[in-house]
Amino acid sequence: MEPADFETQLTEYVQVQEALAADDFVAARTELEEFAQLTDAATQALALVVLEARNIEAMRANFKPLSESLVSQELPQGFARAYCPMYDNGSSWIQRDGPVRNPYYGAAMLTCGVVDAAAGAHMDHGPQHGGTVFMAPDSFHHIEGIYPEPGVFRLYATNNYREPVDVSGWTGRAVTQEDYDADTDEFVEVAAFSLLPGPDGAYLEALIPNGAIPAEVAAKVFFEPDFPAERFDFIFAELTVEASVDAASTSGAVALDAPETVPLSQRILPDIPVQAGDIAAAIVTRDRQIQDMIGRGAFTEIFIPALQAKELALALQRNEQPLADAARNQVQIAVRHLVRAAYLLDWYGDLGNKNDVDSAYGVFGDAVGIISEVYGLPGVQ
Repeated sequence: MEPADFETQLTEYVQVQEALAADDFVAARTELEEFAQLTDAATQALALVVLEARNIEAMRANFKPLSESLVSQELPQGFARAYCPMYDNGSSWIQRDGPVRNPYYGAAMLTCGVVDAAAGAHMDHGPQHGGTVFMAPDSFHHIEGIYPEPGVFRLYATNNYREPVDVSGWTGRAVTQEDYDADTDEFVEVAAFSLLPGPDGAYLEALIPNGAIPAEVAAKVFFEPDFPAERFDFIFAELTVEASVDAASTSGAVALDAPETVPLSQRILPDIPVQAGDIAAAIVTRDRQIQDMIGRGAFTEIFIPALQAKELALALQRNEQPLADAARNQVQIAVRHLVRAAYLLDWYGDLGNKNDVDSAYGVFGDAVGIISEVYGLPGVQ
């Protein structure tokens, strides 16, 4: 039987992807059987391997080679590539255009990943109003916060194509003060102000009494009723010089993640020193850069030193210079923790949630501290 056209194949493939994202093993098997009947012999062989899985974890592992055989092809309208940096050292899939629905993690990390991205790529975080831009956890909405005058906080949203989103159906709070409750291990809001839609749903706005500069604002936004709020932490060292969308698009300003003279794929590959001690020192340098970025609220800049530190740590683990058994074990454990924390810093930095960034950095910083101690470097702050 001749294979179906590619769009028909993808329509059935996406049914599998969505079933895995919904943690539905039985439905995924049923859809896979349908998909295997529609495709060519080589792809069918990959699909049959996925069908051999006896549980959803094995199915997800076998789903990766099938997906990566498809993502390199030109996609029809309505479909999008997606990439998760966390699963199996980075994994791609195809889904319907829209918010991320991760088939490798399901409900555990449903929105982990980016849409329309190749491995190592980053979304456009260029501000359209002069503020700071974060990705929403759905990897579809871009959230920009500005502070154009004392006591005025505004939040704009664009979609995956950087087109304005009507936020008149959104609600939220601008939180300016929180206290940590050790008994519940939660932050309790002390000062919070309503985020209300502006004219024509162009933005949400909160009026903050005595809102002096510098200002720190945690925007907690409800995209949909009955869904939990998403958090975005903004730090304003000075007032925002607000630009119009048209001016921003024609000003020639370079977005943070826009291509530069050196491609991004090269910027995140550091020079690897020969000596193990020098590699460790380079990791400590990236650690200090990350600390500075966290302090400034430059969360979307963290990914470069974090991913460079990851590459350096893996090189350190491969380095053949001798260590005592106990020290070697310490380094191996530290590298494992640092690599995972680097991916989390990359992910959480894009989302702009300072609590999550701090949590990931806690693991990252501890790992750097162990590496620093093993190689006799100055103490890491």
